[in-house]
Formats: sequence, C-alpha cells, structure tokens
Amino acid sequence: MELEAVIFDMDGVVYDSEKMYFAADQKAAKKLGFEFTFDYYKQFIGAGYEKMYNKMVEDYGDAQMIKDFLRISRDEILPTVKEGLLKFKPGFLNLAHYLEENNITYGLASSNYRNDIEYYLKETNFENHFDFIVSASDVEKAKPYPDIFLKAWEKAGKPNKQKTIIIEDSTNGIKAANRAEIPVIMVPDYIKPTQFEKEHTLTIQNNLNDVLDFIQK
Repeated sequence: MELEAVIFDMDGVVYDSEKMYFAADQKAAKKLGFEFTFDYYKQFIGAGYEKMYNKMVEDYGDAQMIKDFLRISRDEILPTVKEGLLKFKPGFLNLAHYLEENNITYGLASSNYRNDIEYYLKETNFENHFDFIVSASDVEKAKPYPDIFLKAWEKAGKPNKQKTIIIEDSTNGIKAANRAEIPVIMVPDYIKPTQFEKEHTLTIQNNLNDVLDFIQK
C-alpha cells in the first residue's frame, strides 16, 4: 500500500487508555452518589469532553455536579499516568518505527485536550515523534464532525487523501473520517464492530501489528 501520511486517534489506538478513563469516571460517580455504567459511557468514546459534559448535564440536570464529576475523574487519571500505568497499545511502537524508517508523515488527531496529550507523551517518553498534533483545543467541533481530521490532513501537508489513512477505534471517529473523505482503518478497543463499521472502513484489524502487515502488502 502506497502511503503518504497516517493519522492516529490517541485514546484506544495509541494508548490503552479507555479502560483507565472508565475506571476513573466510575470512581468519580461513586463519590458523587450516582451510577455510571459502561453502556452509558460508550456513547462518549472518541467524542471529547464537551459532548460528554453537555449530554450529562442534559441527562442529570445538574451542571455543577457534572463539572465536579469531570474534575474528580481527571484527578484520578493523572496519578495513574504518573505511576507508569499508561501503556501503548500492542504494535504501536512497531508501526511508528516503520513509518519513521520509510519517511511517512504521521501524527495525532485526538478529541482529548492538548495539555493532557502532551503530558501523556512526556510520561511515556514519546515526545517529538509525531509530526503534528491536533487536539480538541484546535477545532470548534469534535468527532463525529470531520474538523479534527481535516485539520490533521492540512498539518500533514494536504497529502493525497487516497494515500492517507486514519486509524480509529470508535464509531464517532469513523464517522468523522468518512466525513473528511479519508480512508479509515478500525482497530477495535471497547467498541466492537457492527455492520456500520464494516461498511464504512477500509479494513478492520485486531491490533496495530496487523495494521502494519496490511499496509506493507
């Protein structure tokens, strides 16, 4: 496969972080006295904090409680990262090495905040590897809108879209990639592929080692 650029989602693709987020959210909810299930959580995967905040305020009717919830959850996450418990997803380092060796531009397009992204990269000793980073802070609308991926594509130098791939784990991310008209590969994490994901992706692979095999063909 001839490639000019690769755009990675971060959470659930580069880092095994979704489990960490869900656990932190459950702890925060417990402290505040309400239930927070995975079925409820999964709608926010890949969508960013703004959508999560707005929907939870709508559902729970208490803006201050949701602000407290997000603050407590974040306070639970940062020490976990500091302790070295944030791990790369299987195959990521192999794929990154291949892209670097072959001079293929690659970067991050994440619905997370830039400060958190930079903190994660620093704590996992992966600073200065990505050619570009686009965060929720850089666009008006998060996934499933295409803004993040279109901005990433511009930062990559506007390569041929058919020689560019996005790697995603979420339905929101796949919708955003489709709207940006850039081919997308799904590597499932928490979200298991349905017919929609099968019909709207270039391929679905079990892990990033399998993605590397796919693009080398």
